[in-house]
Amino acid sequence: MFLHIVSCSDTTLSMDEAKVGENIRALRLAANLSQTEAARRAGITKSTLSKIEKGQTSSPISTLIAVAQALNAHLADFFRECPPTCRYVLTRAGQGKTIARDGTAHGYNYEALAVDYPGKPIEPFLLTISPGDKVAHFCHTGQEFVYMLSGTLEFTVGDDTLLLHPGDSLYFDPTQVHSLKPRGGPARFLCCFIETK
Repeated sequence: MFLHIVSCSDTTLSMDEAKVGENIRALRLAANLSQTEAARRAGITKSTLSKIEKGQTSSPISTLIAVAQALNAHLADFFRECPPTCRYVLTRAGQGKTIARDGTAHGYNYEALAVDYPGKPIEPFLLTISPGDKVAHFCHTGQEFVYMLSGTLEFTVGDDTLLLHPGDSLYFDPTQVHSLKPRGGPARFLCCFIETK
């Protein structure tokens, strides 16, 4: 199901990882699921889920999407610090929730936008990928949209390799194996993960 599941051996933890773990555990308990059953539904090991819940590992977005689906939750629920009290979420420039996955094989920097808006089927992120980051291969459910903001990105979907430049966009089926690599410098782009049920 998922081709890219990575755990982190680093001992330095961020508040984000701890908060994500707390929220996942709370959602799992609210769903009345054991760790074993939730892990089985997500297609990961119980050990991996345990480490995620304890904030002891960074996980790629594909793994977090799988866990969200297993818990019948939304990805944003994992990053929420408080329940929203309004019908919109305004995220000012540079004020998105930064989720750095430094301990994973990909090392990409995700800035979550609209984190506190409840029940949304679309999870928008600003992603920054640097030339030194390792190339990872992803495969997950749903749909995905990419809009290039700066830099050049080599984006492979299935057997096709595309060069994306600022202003280019790509909408694709992420159940196909896909990978991305910056060309000549950092690449920054809007990426929307769309949940389909």
